Amino acid sequence: MSVADLAKPLMVMGLMSGTSVDGVDACLARIAMHDGHLQQEMIATYTQDIAPALRSRLLKAMSDPVMGLEALCALNVAVGELFAEAALGLLRTHHILAGEVDCIGSHGQTLFHWPPPPVQSDDETGTKRPLGGTLQIGEPSIIAEKTGIYTIADFRPRDMAAGGQGAPLVCYADRLLFQDEHYTRCIQNIGGIANVTVVPPRSTEQAESQPVMAFDTGPGNMLMDAAMMHFYGKPYDENGAVAATGTIHEALLVHLLGHPYLPLTPPKTTGREQFGEPFFKAQLAQFPGLEPADWLATLTEFTAQTIVDSYQRFIFPRYQVSEMILGGGGAYNAHLRQRLEHHLKAAGQVVSLKMHADFGIHDKYKEALAFAILAWAAFQRQPNNLPECTGASHPVIMGKHCF
Repeated sequence: MSVADLAKPLMVMGLMSGTSVDGVDACLARIAMHDGHLQQEMIATYTQDIAPALRSRLLKAMSDPVMGLEALCALNVAVGELFAEAALGLLRTHHILAGEVDCIGSHGQTLFHWPPPPVQSDDETGTKRPLGGTLQIGEPSIIAEKTGIYTIADFRPRDMAAGGQGAPLVCYADRLLFQDEHYTRCIQNIGGIANVTVVPPRSTEQAESQPVMAFDTGPGNMLMDAAMMHFYGKPYDENGAVAATGTIHEALLVHLLGHPYLPLTPPKTTGREQFGEPFFKAQLAQFPGLEPADWLATLTEFTAQTIVDSYQRFIFPRYQVSEMILGGGGAYNAHLRQRLEHHLKAAGQVVSLKMHADFGIHDKYKEALAFAILAWAAFQRQPNNLPECTGASHPVIMGKHCF
């Protein structure tokens, strides 16, 4: 495809539901590429709430290792209809015709993500190959049928087929959105899981010593949200108010910091499989009698320390970081931000904390925008994974097409 083709603006909608399973975010953007620089304009946004009954079914499915095929098929259809309704809701609300949209990029809802180990021996052939799998539901054929719009979905498996982790995927968009001529930036998302993309200056992007780097640092809001629901019946700790009144329980914190995921070398990814409700319940059983506020204080500290510890292990030795750009629900947790600043200062790092809004990007819809960008690339047959981040053996075009 020629440079002129990429410069032609396309209207692309991104659909995203993350590990918090609280809603489907939809973002319609006008996207083009000029002189190697991404040009994007958010045209419209919309959020489709997930009904409590469906959310309960999804959360149960994520923790149920023996879910029946009939129930799984029904859930795939229900989530496909949910995502279609999010797309249609955006069109209705903003009086946009389906024919004005070139394509939709749908992340779907992750039920299970099993990244491959670094090397696995194949006993039958004697060769070594990576193993792993991933399952995102939300049937894209239903989205295409109900909207009449070309739909691209199920991005992760193609990267995994090439030996990658199938994640993180938003690093492709992060590089295009945030790369600077002079500064190294860390785009730190704090959703249910926390993940970072390190974007070096444009002049050093291809340097072997400083490629784009991305990985999951560990839990973001997932454990804090589980504690809030368990103790207070609320979905999250607004502004970190409860955590700010508690006391960090050192024995619990040390135990949590001993989790085997944390020292693993990137590329690496994680999710509810390791830090979901079963993990939280195991900690409750092992540390009975703690005050609810102390749980929140400790789990918030755990998230803050795992983020900064990941930087100290894997990022600061290789990159001179100027800015940390916070996104996701955790970016609005004032107590968590304060703990991040404390640990960065204690590490001797002068890093400016910023928000996506400082760059003209609506934080709530940034990940939906990222999947619009991934779909924009796939629609034009452009590779849209970053092997240096996912561990894939080569660039691939991710996404299955329904049209």
